[in-house]
Amino acid sequence: MNDKSENLFRLTLYQGNTILAETILDADLFNPLTRYSIDIRSILPSTITNLQKLLSRKLYDVEINGYNLFEYEKKYVKSFPSESRRYIQYNPRSVQFKIDDKLIKGVECKLGLYINDNPIVERLFYVDGFNPVVKNSIDIVDELKNITNKIFKLIKKKDVENMWDDYDMINKLGMSINKIRELSLRDRRRIIRNMNNNSRW
Repeated sequence: MNDKSENLFRLTLYQGNTILAETILDADLFNPLTRYSIDIRSILPSTITNLQKLLSRKLYDVEINGYNLFEYEKKYVKSFPSESRRYIQYNPRSVQFKIDDKLIKGVECKLGLYINDNPIVERLFYVDGFNPVVKNSIDIVDELKNITNKIFKLIKKKDVENMWDDYDMINKLGMSINKIRELSLRDRRRIIRNMNNNSRW
C-alpha cells in the first residue's frame, strides 16, 4: 500500500530562478471539486504587500539550532576560487521600468500556488530595497507557513460549502452523488443558484 499522497499543493516563493521558500500541503485532504477549483485571489493583494515588506527588511533571524545560515553560506562561497565566486554569489539585480504612467522598480519575485506541477495562480511582484539575507532567514519560512495556513482555511471553508451543496442536491433535488460528480462546474453553479432561489426548507 502506498501511503504517499497522490496530489500535493505547493506554495513557492521565487526570486528569479532561486526558491526562497516553499511549503507543501496534502491536496487529498479535500474533495476533488474543491481541489481543482481553488480561488485565492481575495488574499493575494495583502499577501504580496506583506511579502514586499518582509523581503526589504534590514534584519532577519538567520540562526537555527546554533547555526548561522548566512555566515555558513558566506564560508561556502569563500571556499571557491576568487574568479568563480561572482558566479555563485547571491546578489539579485534591481530593475526599473514603466507600465503606463506607473514606475516599477525593485527585484523581481514570484509567488506561485501549484497542484502537483500544474499552476493554480502565479503572481510577479517587485521588491524595492530587497535584502539578499532573507534567503537564509527563518522569517521567510515562517511567513510562507502563515500564508499556507490562510490558504488552508480558505480551501477548507469552500470544501464545507461544497459538501453542504452536495447534501442539498441529494436531499432536495433527489440527485445521486455520482450524477453530482459528473456535473461541469458551470452546470453545478446553475443548479445551486436555481436551488437557492427557491425555498430550501
